[in-house]
Formats: sequence, C-alpha cells, structure tokens
Amino acid sequence: MVEINRSLLNTYLPRNKSLKILDAGCGPGAMLPTLSKYGDVIGVDMSEDALKYAKKRGKVLKGNIMDLKFKNGTFDLVVCMDVLYHTWVSDESKALNEFRRVLKKGGILLIREPAYNWMRGQEDVGSLTQRRFSRGKLQQLVEKSSFKILKMTYANFFLFPIVLLLRVQSSIAPEKTRGSSDFVLPAKPINNILLGILKIEAYLMNYVSLPFGSSLFCVAEKK
Repeated sequence: MVEINRSLLNTYLPRNKSLKILDAGCGPGAMLPTLSKYGDVIGVDMSEDALKYAKKRGKVLKGNIMDLKFKNGTFDLVVCMDVLYHTWVSDESKALNEFRRVLKKGGILLIREPAYNWMRGQEDVGSLTQRRFSRGKLQQLVEKSSFKILKMTYANFFLFPIVLLLRVQSSIAPEKTRGSSDFVLPAKPINNILLGILKIEAYLMNYVSLPFGSSLFCVAEKK
C-alpha cells in the first residue's frame, strides 16, 4: 500500500513545503519514515506495545484519537491508516471531528480503512475489527464532520477476487481456519508481482476511482 499512499500524498499535498503531520493511530510506526519525507511528523497511539516499536522510527506520544491533546489548527496533514475500524474506536465521528479540529484550514486528511462488513474473516478477529466500511458509509461520516472530499476510491481492485475467495473459503470451512490469519507472507517473486500490481493501481488512481476492492481510501480537505 506504500505506493498508493505516496501517490495520493504527492497528488494532494502542496509541493516544496515542509508540513506538520499527525499520524493518528500510528501503531508500530510503519508510516512514520514515509511521512517524514513530507515534513515534521508525530505519531499518536493508545497501545504501549505498539509505541515501543514506533519510537524507534520517529516521534510518538501515547494518546486517544477521539481526544487529541493538540491545539486547534496545528497540522497541515492528518493520516489515519486502518484505525477507525478498530474496537478501541468507540465513536468514529468523534475521531473525525478531532481530526478536523487539529487541522489547519485547507489541511488534508488521508484515511484508509478495510472495506465491506460482509468480508469479515479470521484476520478481522485477530485485529479486533469492530466495523468495515462501504464507500457510502465512509463518505457520510467524513462529510458529516464538514470535510470536503477530494478523492474516494477502493484499493486492491485487481487482487479483490483472490481476497474474496479466501473469505468464502474461511466461511465454508471455519473449523479449518479458526484461530489463523487470512494473511500469509508470499514468496519474494510473488511479492514482487503484487507490488507491481499495486503500483499500477497507484497510477490509475490519479485518473479514476476504482469501483471495488478490499480497502477504501479517502482524501478530504478541511473547508
């Protein structure tokens, strides 16, 4: 997903400007090195265990995205990657309102969330998934918090049939998959192919919004 993140950031962020950036729900900090190329980044997460890893990758604080300890209009960019779906987020609207509050006028919000509640699988059990999102649901939440949506698109479009087959398999034979993850690290040649597919998707997103996929991206602007 890194290629897609970069493509969207390069398209919608101002060029040649060092930004103040919040990684809201940074987890172990996987996005911090990428975001640091765009400016000064700070990550926030509730998990002490995740922050132990994240602090090795950048500046982080323990905090709740529904009650951010930052002044109004602090950031140019807020990034929220696979966080709103989580059991720990009891109110997605409250989190979105906080993102809007800490963003500067004209600031950008980038969200990525898992798509479709009917696609729940064993991976959702392990990752404490409370909810998955449709395009309509996420659009409604973002617009309700007074953001202007600049881009809304699904991702993993080309790989979606494979993901769907895995979900069907786990629902037909749950006793064989119970306690396991849907995600298995592929061999290097296959991984390179998958990365190539995601690069193609990242390119296409500059021109079209993909109609379905296993993930959902939203780029929005604070009015």
